[in-house]
Amino acid sequence: MIKLIQLYFRFLSYLAPALAGRQAFFLFQKTRKKTIRKNEKPFYNLSRHFTVRHHLENIDCYELGDPAGKLVLLVHGWDSNAGSMASIAFELVQRGYYVVAFNLPAHGFSSLKRANLKICREYFLAVVEKIYPHQPFSVIAHSFGSAVSAFSLADSRFKVDKLVFLTNPNKLSQVFQEFKGFIKLSDKAYKTTVGMAEDLIQRPVADMSIEDMGGQIDYHKLLLIHDKMDKVLKYENSIAVANKWPNATLLSLEKIGHYKMLWNEFVVSSIVDFLEPAKNIKLYSKIGKLAS
Repeated sequence: MIKLIQLYFRFLSYLAPALAGRQAFFLFQKTRKKTIRKNEKPFYNLSRHFTVRHHLENIDCYELGDPAGKLVLLVHGWDSNAGSMASIAFELVQRGYYVVAFNLPAHGFSSLKRANLKICREYFLAVVEKIYPHQPFSVIAHSFGSAVSAFSLADSRFKVDKLVFLTNPNKLSQVFQEFKGFIKLSDKAYKTTVGMAEDLIQRPVADMSIEDMGGQIDYHKLLLIHDKMDKVLKYENSIAVANKWPNATLLSLEKIGHYKMLWNEFVVSSIVDFLEPAKNIKLYSKIGKLAS
């Protein structure tokens, strides 16, 4: 299938580069609908479901714990769903936190077929507006969800206490370049693809990088957790962010996997220790190696 896609775009890029660029942009936004995994189902069975209005569709949201507790918002990654954060959610509830998660557009039970940063930002902000926290809250995000969180919080009016990025992309231009190479898109076609993205987000793709958003977000501390051998998102992404964001700590691990990290006991306990100030000493002593 991949080779057919590459052959198609290589051929179309030669005959009609503008058309190839437009089709590539639509493909870039297309999600793969996956069934809810067995270990994700308890999250949906035990959480309380509510919806938030959006002009595209109602946003599926899920809450756990006492609403009087400190709010932690969970943001899942691309081709995933809110249930992927179940292990983290259940542990936080045991610690007295109020946990809210939501399915991004074209994910989970959504009827949409495509998603992008702009729409995901709208979802994120709509959910937070609905909850309307009266004090700084925390955000735990995975993979693409880290980009959504950063893009959503940048220049927003919301104050965040702790941020946790469980892997993250960095430069949007790099993401597009990798996509260009993957589908064998020509330079002319690529210009059309990037142009459509810039029309959508209303800023140059070259200016979009998570490492440069730290100064635009009102937050207290950031913890990045990344597997050095992550095959989905490069470990160097987190190094770049950690080196530029104030009050950022990078926890470097090995052989925990891109998705499996969400169910890793050490990762979950490290997140909890980071959120609870009284246990920060415990976190640092357990980690051993921290990169700033």
